[in-house]
Amino acid sequence: MGRLLGGLPVLIALTTAIPPAPSARPVTWADLPSALHARLEAGGISSSAFAGFVDQLNRTHAHRVREGDLDHLVFYLLQSTHFTREPPIEPALSAHAVVDALPPADRAAYLQQGGGDIARVPAAVRARSRDLLRALDSRDRDPRMVYFRQLAGTALPKGGGRETALLREYLRAMRFLYQKEFVAQRAPDAADAVASLYRTRGLSTDTAVEAGYLVHLGLGVVKSLEPDRRVRRVLIVGPGLDLAPRMALIDAAPPESYQPWAVIDALVGLGLARLDDLEVVAADINPRVVDHLRRERAAPPTLHLVSGLQQTAGLSLESDYREYFARLGTAISASREPVTESNGHLVKVVRVQPSAAQVLTAAPLDIVTERLQDAPFDLVIATNILPYFDDVELALAIGNIAAMLSPGGILLHNEPRSALRDLADGAGLPLEQSRQAPIARVAGAPPLADTIWIHRRVVTPQDTRNTPRAAFVGPGLSGPAS
Repeated sequence: MGRLLGGLPVLIALTTAIPPAPSARPVTWADLPSALHARLEAGGISSSAFAGFVDQLNRTHAHRVREGDLDHLVFYLLQSTHFTREPPIEPALSAHAVVDALPPADRAAYLQQGGGDIARVPAAVRARSRDLLRALDSRDRDPRMVYFRQLAGTALPKGGGRETALLREYLRAMRFLYQKEFVAQRAPDAADAVASLYRTRGLSTDTAVEAGYLVHLGLGVVKSLEPDRRVRRVLIVGPGLDLAPRMALIDAAPPESYQPWAVIDALVGLGLARLDDLEVVAADINPRVVDHLRRERAAPPTLHLVSGLQQTAGLSLESDYREYFARLGTAISASREPVTESNGHLVKVVRVQPSAAQVLTAAPLDIVTERLQDAPFDLVIATNILPYFDDVELALAIGNIAAMLSPGGILLHNEPRSALRDLADGAGLPLEQSRQAPIARVAGAPPLADTIWIHRRVVTPQDTRNTPRAAFVGPGLSGPAS
């Protein structure tokens, strides 16, 4: 743990032409392993009904993408200082205030069924909503304002009904937040109660610098066990965009998708890849995220990196994480910028060089119902997306990932659900290693940490017949999963 990023950027001949993104096709019944056929049939989904089931999933996921975008709009409404002089409102506290003000019968109905009377929306939230709507009607070119203006133009009605619609979205978002923070946390198995909520909520684009640290550690394990391994094609599923997180919004810097750049930096820095021999496909279900990343290939971004965790008297960042943050960007930037601190957050700037930007391609993909039609990948990374899927959706996602991996290819994820290991085994993706990543120490509480899980696609006799021996990379990871 804590291997430092290093290496020098490799200059390559550049072109401004954007290569065609790999196209996706729907998953079919014939694509699925027999074990998944049995699981689906037990749930009443037959081969003849499967196409209709996939169509329904697509409609459900499109609705969840819309709700996820609107969740971010609500969190922006509550926290941003860009468009108003009203004080920020912490979302969880706002949810608590809304629910606690309801009479018992209304509270029970709201938590069970949703809806709610917009007359119950606090005056402070109404004031901020009016300021936000005025800003959306202005010519403000702030990147978040541009994003939310486009969203509001399609997701909210025009005219006098906009404020009512926005406040209804506020009540919807507050209902989930109250259930997560104040109901599920009191359940006998709080972790399972929270996880079940995520399987029906909006599909968030949330992302943070800390996720890159987790992947870096996983890639460090791969490098230590296979020093000669080379990674040439990478799929990142759900790279996300840091529009407006549930808490600690920092809107001084533009929204960014950190993970693709952190992955490229780690692969090159650890010696697993070279910039002149690497292709990274960032695939997201949200078309706005895809559009954002496509623009960055032609105009390499300047990343304003801010640690999601804030150091306080009761929270201190682990030294390994601080070292990772200090070296983050070394392999993709022409210059190394110093790390500073602002209000307890680590801060730095990384100017992505064009040779690194040319590595990245973006594509739309619903990992549950689709798979890309292109050459297989040596590495698939899927962090912070699998918790949004129920067990059937998870099985379909794992099957699609396995189909897109080359023989011996690696999957990195951070989903702790026990069902995933069985599903991965059935898809030919057995677990080989896991590594816990402590990020911060908290006074009087367990450390803040996450776990990276490493799976490898098995090499079958058919793979051996169809693929030249030189294509198989690495002898396989060793050691028990921890």
